[in-house]
Amino acid sequence: MVRLLAGIAAVLTWMSASIAMAEDLNGGYYGIDDAEGARIVIAPDSQGYRGTFYDPQGLSQDFEADAVGDTATAVLDMDGRTVLLRMAPLPFGAEVALIPFDEQGRLISDAGRVLAFVRDGVDLPERPEGFVDAPRTPGQRIAGNAFVASYQFWDPTGVVNGYLSLPDRFRTLMRMFPAVQLDVIWKLCLAPNADQALAFALRGQDVSCPQVLDGIATAQRTGKFNDYKAEVEGERSSLHMSVRCADGYVESKADCDAAAQRLSQAAISLRTASMVLGKYR
Repeated sequence: MVRLLAGIAAVLTWMSASIAMAEDLNGGYYGIDDAEGARIVIAPDSQGYRGTFYDPQGLSQDFEADAVGDTATAVLDMDGRTVLLRMAPLPFGAEVALIPFDEQGRLISDAGRVLAFVRDGVDLPERPEGFVDAPRTPGQRIAGNAFVASYQFWDPTGVVNGYLSLPDRFRTLMRMFPAVQLDVIWKLCLAPNADQALAFALRGQDVSCPQVLDGIATAQRTGKFNDYKAEVEGERSSLHMSVRCADGYVESKADCDAAAQRLSQAAISLRTASMVLGKYR
């Protein structure tokens, strides 16, 4: 499937609390990356949802969608093919899967696309220095420096691939920064087929995916989400410096000494992702 925009998950860092709380499918959404130029307007009704899909050429198609949990599912005609549209809400917008049917009415999963749509009013941030695209598959090696600079800008599946591609020593180092560990766990919990990554990430953290998803949702509803992201960013900056110093990047001795001191303090604190999450629930 086509990857989502590398960077969409990072929108959460910059969102206002009111936008972060909005997770229902309702309103306008604009497409990014592979969906650039497309737009979806959708609203709930008594039968599920009603909406309009606008393609990048400006052609529109009204649809009626069934509600399956919090997901809208509809059938559209695109480029001469019948396509299943499945639209799932995310805190910053929606993930839209488009999967064609064959002539016998069977879904062709391998020909499906997953596209990213952002809720109206949410602007995308600039990518940071050192940003790299998410690995397309697990096992593609990635440096710890690149992961910590980029993971917030990846979709959940990208975070899974990136996390599984990290050297073991970096995954161990990241455990000493429990707010970052929690943030990565949150992204993993949003991804399909993340069991292997979660087996590593949840080890010793005394927390589960349902607890993490509920806790972050609570932080969004109660206005604590910005504080959570601020703590993550503080730890992410420290972790980034620790990794750069350890991997021989050009940094001042003073910065590396300070990073070593912070790392030493983190190592003896015994804080876990569960402890960080407890502050924001």
